[in-house]
Amino acid sequence: MNLNVPQRAFFSFAFACPNRDIAVDGALGEWDAACRLPGLMGVEGRREFAQVQVAWNERGLCVGLQVKGKTRYKLDPKNYWQGDCLEVWVDTRDLKDSRRATRYCHHFYVLPGGRGRDGLTPIARQVPIDRAREQAPPCPEEAIEVSCRRLKRGYQLELCLPAAGLNGYQPQEFNRLGFNYALHDTELGLQSWTADRDHSADPAAWGTLELQP
Repeated sequence: MNLNVPQRAFFSFAFACPNRDIAVDGALGEWDAACRLPGLMGVEGRREFAQVQVAWNERGLCVGLQVKGKTRYKLDPKNYWQGDCLEVWVDTRDLKDSRRATRYCHHFYVLPGGRGRDGLTPIARQVPIDRAREQAPPCPEEAIEVSCRRLKRGYQLELCLPAAGLNGYQPQEFNRLGFNYALHDTELGLQSWTADRDHSADPAAWGTLELQP
């Protein structure tokens, strides 16, 4: 076990997550400054290479990002964390009193390509959480909305995790979500929000999204 705990893990972070109707088409024009997730890696003096945005609506939880300065891709669905990918963790109850995931905790990964004749169609899937007390019900892969646009030196990606695939997603009753992400890039390194991947199985280390009306 990696005991080098990030300094961010000793603080509680919350973000006012806006309600936005996002069309998942790989273009980021609908996102505004209120959706921009604050970078936290500066707490440890580390550089961030991507802008990450989040929003919610009745369809589910949306994530948008743009990576710049990239020239090559490594895509490996079987060992996704060893290549270029985005990982997202969501707790629909935002329980911080347990160090192990419950049935309300979810883990997804997204590859910016890897499917289709040209290999440019993105892949998004749910995967189990290590050491969980109970795994969340599986989210059908075809229900996850994802789109990616390759740029000259980078890419834009949009993702919507469906309400039906997030066990316990009831924004009108529970307006807080536990949340964390880890963005892996074989050229640019690792960027994450409140916890690096080595500590991401612990829901208490995730930040909070406060769902705004």
